[in-house]
Amino acid sequence: MSRILRHVIEAPKIIVGEKHLDIHKEKEAQNHLMNIFPTVAVTTDPNGAKFLPIQEVFKIEQIFQEEKVKSNQAGYQSGFDAGMKKGLEEAQKVLKQFDTAINDIVSLREAVFEEARKEILHLVTKISEKVTFGAIQADPEITLKIISGVIDTLIDRSQLKIKVNPQHLPIVEQNIDSFLSESTAIKDIVIEADPRVKFGGCFIETPTGDIDARLDSQFEVIKDLLESDGGEQ
Repeated sequence: MSRILRHVIEAPKIIVGEKHLDIHKEKEAQNHLMNIFPTVAVTTDPNGAKFLPIQEVFKIEQIFQEEKVKSNQAGYQSGFDAGMKKGLEEAQKVLKQFDTAINDIVSLREAVFEEARKEILHLVTKISEKVTFGAIQADPEITLKIISGVIDTLIDRSQLKIKVNPQHLPIVEQNIDSFLSESTAIKDIVIEADPRVKFGGCFIETPTGDIDARLDSQFEVIKDLLESDGGEQ
């Protein structure tokens, strides 16, 4: 009877302990290794020596490589997140500066517009005054019509003192009778020259109060109304 002899090649291994070296410490070391690398198996030979087959060592190396990749990915993600956060913070700063610049431009535009509006109103009133006073200076009859119109609005007309521009005093005095004929309520009327009164205007004193019908005063009222209306808009 023939016998077949087989040549068994022993797999590479790394000895992690010797027989009866210290059973408790070796067991403790084995448990510690299993806790760290649950998938790695420690082998005990018939003589009681503990060892790691080489494939288990490769497995440990693979675990280290996987952990390294995970660590690199975590570091990349952490760096990416930090970069995104920093980028957003910088973008928000730029947007805030841009928003401030826009608000400054809008405020400046409104200020320029308001100043231009005031200049236009001032120019319009000055032109109106010049045209009005020029026309009245050329035609004193307009002053008479203005005085008559003011007298018609008075409640107490018994005693009147009418102040007019010195240059219009003669023509107004010449028309006292026309004022008296227009209202029988007038008992006494006096005409005086006052350089503070411009052409076309008058200042009338009555027993119950004074009436400022000077044109420059009326223009001031109109200008104030225009400015207040513009401010409300």
